[in-house]
Amino acid sequence: MGNNLSNLSESLPFMNVLVDYAFKRVFGTPQNKNIQLAMLNAFLGDYIGEIKDLVLLPTDQLGILPNDKKVSYDVYAKEGEERRFLIEMQRGRQTYYSRRAIAYVSRAVSNELRKGDREYNFPNIISLNFLEHHDAKIMGGREFLQRVMLKNEDNEIFSEKIMFFFVDLSIFASDKAEVDFGDFRQKWAYYIRNIGVMKESDVKGETGIFLEFVNECRMSNLNETEMNEYKKSIMEYEDVQDACVAAKEDGFAEGLAEGEARGEARGEANKARKIAFELLKKKIPIEIISEATGLTEEEIRHLQC
Repeated sequence: MGNNLSNLSESLPFMNVLVDYAFKRVFGTPQNKNIQLAMLNAFLGDYIGEIKDLVLLPTDQLGILPNDKKVSYDVYAKEGEERRFLIEMQRGRQTYYSRRAIAYVSRAVSNELRKGDREYNFPNIISLNFLEHHDAKIMGGREFLQRVMLKNEDNEIFSEKIMFFFVDLSIFASDKAEVDFGDFRQKWAYYIRNIGVMKESDVKGETGIFLEFVNECRMSNLNETEMNEYKKSIMEYEDVQDACVAAKEDGFAEGLAEGEARGEARGEANKARKIAFELLKKKIPIEIISEATGLTEEEIRHLQC
């Protein structure tokens, strides 16, 4: 498994935007504002209205106290002073992704609060999350797009200041996937999921914003330094995938069975620690392990002892 994507990355014409470097390059750099706006409006426009402009913001967000966990967004942007957008690509499975999504939005809120503001006038925070793998707890019965809002027990909106959107990319993970290409949400989901394994013949005749996207994903755009960064990102992605498989194949299903018998949380926590341990052996950076498992960096460091 580990070498497949690495080999493909050199033989196919387009970058895989599921991996960190490519996703941030395509959706998190100023020169690609047209692509960013088109993608966001496709997924969010029907819910929040048209997004007309974006300004990218620093992705590393520090807490207030020295011991607060640093939060690193994939893409962080604003439209005026009224709206903030967090855009995240979740590569691989993460046990606690819903918690992570809440924590990321909470940091965005806390960093916007100003001393003396008694009305708590923080901007609207919209969190758009792409999930490579299906997460039944998050998606519920929704096919591929789930919106989560704050509501009371009568299903009345408590606040529109915070919204989460989750896009399940797993159902688009095949050339046999049933896609309505007239629905730009589905078309974007399909392209984001599959551009890294597409050939020139697959995109022949493409026009407009999708042609811009395809051209931005071309491997030929990368210089030597950028190519090395991309390959490094590919290897980190594969190591996370391999560790998840190893955790399962090494008999760690026993931990999950224990979780079912004695409490699901314990089994999931054990699985996360096993994956983290496998990634530590591969010398993956702790911050990446934290993203992949949901464990804190301190918990991961304890595994090294």
